[in-house]
Amino acid sequence: MGLDYVDPNKKHTRAYDISVMFARTRLGRFYGMHIAPRIDPWLYKVTSGRYPAVMGMVLNAPLQTTGARSGQQREVHVVYFHDGPDPIVIASYGGEPRNPQWYYNLKAHPDCRLGGEEFVATEIDDPEEYARLFDLAQRVYAGFGDYRAKMAAVGGRRIPVFRLTAR
Repeated sequence: MGLDYVDPNKKHTRAYDISVMFARTRLGRFYGMHIAPRIDPWLYKVTSGRYPAVMGMVLNAPLQTTGARSGQQREVHVVYFHDGPDPIVIASYGGEPRNPQWYYNLKAHPDCRLGGEEFVATEIDDPEEYARLFDLAQRVYAGFGDYRAKMAAVGGRRIPVFRLTAR
């Protein structure tokens, strides 16, 4: 299972647009936060990494991190895209007011795996680079913009962006 290259400037298929429209609904968000995390890992494994690409959906891959406190291996599926050779991941947590647990794992232990490939994660701090990458992220999944607007409306957190560089 190799990591598929996700070009944020690529024209999307109709199936992709439909999957994004669904994901941005209330039901879609519920599915993405509570059901997909249980189903996606299984589908990814039984299709040898071809899911969700074979369905024309927003691509995700397993991100394996080391627990910030436990030191144990953790896995979660995340949406990603590429900026040049580097995958970019957004710690949006569905627009929730707190960061996802994997954010803290990457901060404590930046060595990780995405789609079976080894990387080192670096959080983007530069405001211009952050804005550029977040713009690209919204091209991949428009819901990221929804989450950022939700956080801005309540004076909430800045959604973290990570660049993964090959180890």
